[in-house]
Amino acid sequence: MKQKKRLIIFVIFFVLSFIYWRFRVFFFFKEGNLPYIREVTGLSIHHYHYGLIFILIAALLLIFYKVNSWSVGLMGFGLGSVFDAFISRLMSSSKHRALEISRYNFGFWFTALLFINIILLSWIFYLFARNGKIKENRNNVEE
Repeated sequence: MKQKKRLIIFVIFFVLSFIYWRFRVFFFFKEGNLPYIREVTGLSIHHYHYGLIFILIAALLLIFYKVNSWSVGLMGFGLGSVFDAFISRLMSSSKHRALEISRYNFGFWFTALLFINIILLSWIFYLFARNGKIKENRNNVEE
């Protein structure tokens, strides 16, 4: 897969995760309602945790299978999920769901700025790779 296609897929899924989680929280949890899993188990599972699982699966696909649209997209969505919750997790240590949601909403612009910086960093890596400053390992030699 070409590097430009990888970059585009990564950025699309990265941004889609931001949009998905923001809309989901805004429409379903804005009053501080508890998610079903939290009501039943008491576990505080956030999309940060889902993102880590997506990253794990994507990393295993990239290591043991191949670089394709699925693995790059899954990595983008996983990293987007983690970084969307990153700022709010830094600012919140509350047990109260309504306060968690308000911190999450308060961190919107900080999180958007973080996303923009990560996208710019991805673009810089792409430009360096395209100009030959970063060499892609094209040898499939097992050690």
